[in-house]
Amino acid sequence: MTTSAACGSGTEVGIDALDVTLVKTSECTLTGQATRNCTDPAVLAATSVAARWIIQTGGDEDAVTITSHDGTTLAGLAFPNDLRTLETPGCAGEGGSCIFVRRRLSSSDVNTGCVTFDELFIVGHFPDDDERHFIGSFNAVAGANEACGTAITTETITAVDGVLAEQPVLALQEAQ
Repeated sequence: MTTSAACGSGTEVGIDALDVTLVKTSECTLTGQATRNCTDPAVLAATSVAARWIIQTGGDEDAVTITSHDGTTLAGLAFPNDLRTLETPGCAGEGGSCIFVRRRLSSSDVNTGCVTFDELFIVGHFPDDDERHFIGSFNAVAGANEACGTAITTETITAVDGVLAEQPVLALQEAQ
């Protein structure tokens, strides 16, 4: 990843752009006690999104944030992909370096007991043999408990395939 100085902070930070292709691989909803209802994977795979994400690493290069194409920023860690920190699809000891970023939100109404939740996380790795290529997934889980009316949980898993861009800011690239 590249390194540049943050605006007047005196702290070194790395800012990179990741050009990604996103393809939903799973989208399922569980409502009440009903069976899980999932969209046909072939239907999901028919559409892909090309986007640019911004990856920023802290001075120690362990802290990382990813700002997705829709402006959502998720914070987390970068670490060696050696099974010492995490073992999950996308970071299962393939070598190279992993990124795991997450945002969790929940709220509850003290009068009704209604609880809603939302979790987004990205997990993936840059392989040893191609440190510019990112392979992973973008996962979203959201729902509410039965005190909100009907319990519901929706989970979406999106495959991510990306390449580090030469220039992190598209406007600078266009100006050249």
